[in-house]
Amino acid sequence: MHQLLDVVRRAARAGALAALEEAERGGGEEAGRGSGGDVSLRGDLAAERAVVEELRRRLPSFKLVTEEAGELSFGEGGPVVVVDPLDGSRNYKRGIPFFATAVAAALGSTVGDLAAAAVYAPLLGLEFYAERGRGAFLNGRRLAVRPSERPVVAVNATPKASFLPHALALALSAEGFVIRMLGAASLELALVASGGVDAYVDPWFAARVVDLAASLLIAREAGAVVRVEGRLGDPPLLALGERLSVLAASSEELAARLDGVLKGALGFGFSEARASLLARGF
Repeated sequence: MHQLLDVVRRAARAGALAALEEAERGGGEEAGRGSGGDVSLRGDLAAERAVVEELRRRLPSFKLVTEEAGELSFGEGGPVVVVDPLDGSRNYKRGIPFFATAVAAALGSTVGDLAAAAVYAPLLGLEFYAERGRGAFLNGRRLAVRPSERPVVAVNATPKASFLPHALALALSAEGFVIRMLGAASLELALVASGGVDAYVDPWFAARVVDLAASLLIAREAGAVVRVEGRLGDPPLLALGERLSVLAASSEELAARLDGVLKGALGFGFSEARASLLARGF
């Protein structure tokens, strides 16, 4: 698996640097829609091309799941490689440096099969990476979650969840939590591993598996409590159509507290989110 880790790290770095280069040529301009249905920027497409080129140089065969091109096979067999070429596209478009390229490789078809992952944020100088069973790292430093006295909680404020993230954020603030909404899910979840935040709450079944696959492994390898459910499978499938619900925290106690606030604020806990959101038409 160590070879896979090297591959995903190189691919993530290649994609992020390509996005930076494209930014100087109008990378924030819209360029149609990707296979996932969202608007694609020129930076998204440039990053994806660079990632795929790097993967094809280093892997004899693999299946690709990526936000822009969709699901493709290169040769027969090999790992499943899940790519978000430019997570935080809105930030990128507006010149906010909080964006990254995320690449994960799995030896099977579900989130439970993830083996290696990397998230690289070029303008922040942050490279998160992890290998199953061998730990998580940030810029070469081994990561281990540590609870804090006044937890900082990242909430995914995707517009696809309407007002719900903001109602939850208000309830969490009232309970004394410090809230962050940063606009790049892969980085927000990875920050749980490094202690930048103490938890990541995203129970909306709106995030794609490409957004979070890499950081799920990174957070778990750092010792975080990670709860994840998928619309399509349990464990969630590594497929473009998969949508996730995620709660990650630095401790079981914190996860339970957050689950309680979620239920008090919105009327459903993490395990009840699927049924409740479907009933509301989400």
